[in-house]
Amino acid sequence: MEEKKNRFLIAILRFHGDVLLTTPLINEIKQIFPKAVIDLLVYKGTGSILELDDRINNILEAEPSSETSLIKRVYKEFLLLRDLKRTKYDFGIFLTTQWRMALMARCLKESKTTGVDDLKRRKPFWIKSFSSIFPGAGNDHIIERNLNSLQALGLTSQNEQIELSLIIPQIINRKIKEIKKNYSIEGNYCVFHTVSRRKSKLWKKEYFAQLIDHYTDQGIKVVLTSGPDKTEIEYLNDIERLAKNDSINLGGKTSLIELAALIRDAKFFIGLDSVASHIAAAVQVIGVTMFGPSNPNNWRPWSDKISIISRGQEEEFCKTHGHMKGKYNKCLCYISPKRVIKELDELFD
Repeated sequence: MEEKKNRFLIAILRFHGDVLLTTPLINEIKQIFPKAVIDLLVYKGTGSILELDDRINNILEAEPSSETSLIKRVYKEFLLLRDLKRTKYDFGIFLTTQWRMALMARCLKESKTTGVDDLKRRKPFWIKSFSSIFPGAGNDHIIERNLNSLQALGLTSQNEQIELSLIIPQIINRKIKEIKKNYSIEGNYCVFHTVSRRKSKLWKKEYFAQLIDHYTDQGIKVVLTSGPDKTEIEYLNDIERLAKNDSINLGGKTSLIELAALIRDAKFFIGLDSVASHIAAAVQVIGVTMFGPSNPNNWRPWSDKISIISRGQEEEFCKTHGHMKGKYNKCLCYISPKRVIKELDELFD
C-alpha cells in the first residue's frame, strides 16, 4: 500500500532570512514524512531563495499590507484565502503573528494547525484559530522556536542534528561560474555583504574600506555584494571610493541563490545581521557577523564556523548614536576593524 503524502503549509510572513531559517523545519518534516508535500506561504518576493529547492512543492505569495491599495489588497487576500480553503492540507504551521494568519488558519478547517504564542495575541480569536499554540522564541534561536511547532502538532523526529541547509542547483553553479569569469574572480577571494535592510544594523563605511585594504594587501580579492535596491548599491559605491585598494563590486548583480554559490566558494565571509549571514551559515563558510540592536540568541547565523560580535552591556556610549531613540542607539560603532580581523584570525587558527 502506497504511503500517504501528508500535505503541509508553512506560513512565514517576514523577510528573506526568515524564509531561509525554515529549512531545518522542512528537513524535520521530510525526516518524519519522506513523501510529504510542503507548500510555503510567504510575502511576495521573499521565497526566491527556495524557489528552485526540490523539497518545496509550491510557493504561495501574500501581498505585504503596506505595498498595495486597500481594495486590491482585500481582493488578493480573498483569492488567497479561497485557494487555502480549497487545498486539502493535513497540517498548517504559522510562524508569524499577524492577525491575517489567524484567518488563514481558520480556512484550513480539516487541518491540524499550530500558531505562535505572543503576549499581544493572547485573545480568544487568536487562540481558537489554531488546533494548538507553540511557545515563542524567548531566549532560544528562531530555528528552535520553529521546530517547537512540530511538537505542538504531536510530531517527533529521530534526527538529532539540526541543520540550516540550502540546495544550490547546477544551473546556479553554471551562472556563478560565468559571473566569476566576467569579473575576474579567481583564486583566493572573500565576500563582504556590507548592507542590511535596516539602517540601525549598518556598520561604518570607512571601517569596511579599512578591511578591504587590509585583506587586499594580504593577496585576497574582496568582493562586495548587496541587493538590487538603489540605496544599497550607492552604499557599496561609497565604501569602494573610501578604500585605497580596488575591490570587485557586485552590488545588485546576483540573485540570492547566486549569492549563496558565490559565498560558498569564498575563503571567508564578513557581514551584518542580514539574510547574507544566514546564507553563509547555510553553505558552511567561515565568517564573522556583526550585531547591534538584534538579539543574537534569536538571530545568530546557525553555524559554528561563523563568529558573532554582539553588543554587550559593557560597550561604551556612542557619541553619534547614543542619544537616539529606539534601535539606533544600539549601533555597531563600538566594533573596530581590528576586532573583526582578530575574530576572523582566531577562526583560522
